[in-house]
Amino acid sequence: MERVRAFVRSVARRLGTQAALEACGVWLTVGVGAAAGLLGAERLVSLGANAGLLVAALILAAGLASVAAGVSRWPGTHAAAVAADAHLGLQERLSSALAAGKGPMADAVRSDAERRVAALDARRQFSVRVPDRFRWLALCAVGLLVAALMPSLDLFGWGATRAACEAERAAVRQGASSTAAELAGLAGAGRQGGIEQTPQTLEQMGKQLEGLAAGDPTAEKALEAVQKMLKDLGDPKAANAEALKRSADPKDRKKGEAERDLLLGAERLLEGWGRELAGLARDGARPIPGKAPDGEKGKGAAAAASPELVRPQETPVVPRAAIKVESRLLVTRHAAVAAASRADVPPQYRAIVLRYFSPGDAQPPKSE
Repeated sequence: MERVRAFVRSVARRLGTQAALEACGVWLTVGVGAAAGLLGAERLVSLGANAGLLVAALILAAGLASVAAGVSRWPGTHAAAVAADAHLGLQERLSSALAAGKGPMADAVRSDAERRVAALDARRQFSVRVPDRFRWLALCAVGLLVAALMPSLDLFGWGATRAACEAERAAVRQGASSTAAELAGLAGAGRQGGIEQTPQTLEQMGKQLEGLAAGDPTAEKALEAVQKMLKDLGDPKAANAEALKRSADPKDRKKGEAERDLLLGAERLLEGWGRELAGLARDGARPIPGKAPDGEKGKGAAAAASPELVRPQETPVVPRAAIKVESRLLVTRHAAVAAASRADVPPQYRAIVLRYFSPGDAQPPKSE
């Protein structure tokens, strides 16, 4: 009887292996074909997906589905005996022998089954062959290889647009961090000079820029924030100008001039970065929303929506290096003025020092 059980177990292994191969042929063909199609679409139109992760996920899912299908189709002992009886024409001798109990009739059934099994070879009767579906799997694998070696064509320009947007956001984050650091330097210089209110305003602006850099800002959003900051600087500038007009004490006037230079430096810094942001938004083909001039309010919607054929002349972008130099001049102005105010320094040099360390004053100093 042991020979019958060994034969049935061998048949079960071969039938299970064949079923697993059939399942692999189906699911792997589906997975590899889908991976080839999606990878080809990524190469052609740049969908923005991670190609390697996409292919790996699809093939892994197909492999897991193949294993699950193979395990579910693996036959048991009784199912293998029934399949062997049907395939070999044994008229249920094997299944009856495995299910037989005790007694002379059961012994006769088992003896008959052993006699029939002795002349059979499970490897020859139940050979494992590669399914025909593996031809389609090989074809899909070739398609996947071709898609992997294909260069990115980006037919619709989606990939270039995404790259430009990401570069724009990276430039905005870097500019926001740099501008926030420079505003913090100006605020520190103002506190050293005994100024309280303006450094607090600059520190609040720096925190807003740090929050902007921590997110995913666009040039338009950053430019709106810069324009709001420039508008917020209007009231402190007006108050400072009024205080300078009323100031009679030399100490108060010197403090007011230092605060004016601080506000001018912050304004110049924000204006320079604002021009850079305007250039980024213009290069990205996204118009910056703004108010129309008073003379153009009566024009129709068609004229407002028409594309620009001639670009108007604009103020050139101030190099960031020049803005950094001006910021450093403002930071060191307090110490430079104190050094120039010594008794052994001729008075004609004091005006030169004040002019040199005040970037907002564009007029050259007059020779004494």
